[in-house]
Amino acid sequence: MTAHTDPIDDRDDAVLGQVRDLFERSDPMPADLPDRIRFALTVKALQAEVAEIIESASLATRGDVERTDSVTFTRGGLSLMVKHSASADGRAVRIDGWVTSGGARVDVVVAAETRTVVADARGRFVVDGIPRGRVHFIVWTDPDSPDERPVVTPSIDV
Repeated sequence: MTAHTDPIDDRDDAVLGQVRDLFERSDPMPADLPDRIRFALTVKALQAEVAEIIESASLATRGDVERTDSVTFTRGGLSLMVKHSASADGRAVRIDGWVTSGGARVDVVVAAETRTVVADARGRFVVDGIPRGRVHFIVWTDPDSPDERPVVTPSIDV
């Protein structure tokens, strides 16, 4: 018998391996967890405010594929509504959006790529040729202000 103060040995490694295998089978790590961690760290680094989803069409939850046609996000007095449609070949999407702040800068972040667009005076914008996958938006209502805190949305699959 070994004491709790003894160094970890092969027997301990074997038991810990069995515990790990048990948890991997019964409660596996979500596949998108590393993406969510990177997102959380990015938000922290930006000291941004995070918008919440207030309305969506066919949005699924944990474990399901989160495919949706339109989503509305809100944070404070800012709302962002986005709708996507597939390109002719189905490999990319067009995102039509509206933000409550005309002239806002909207960053569309997918994988390692960021596309930036400025909404018109009515808050409308279009971004074409976005590859399918997880996407989130960063909204800057006053892009010229050095003190502005951006609003970041949760990721969705398009």
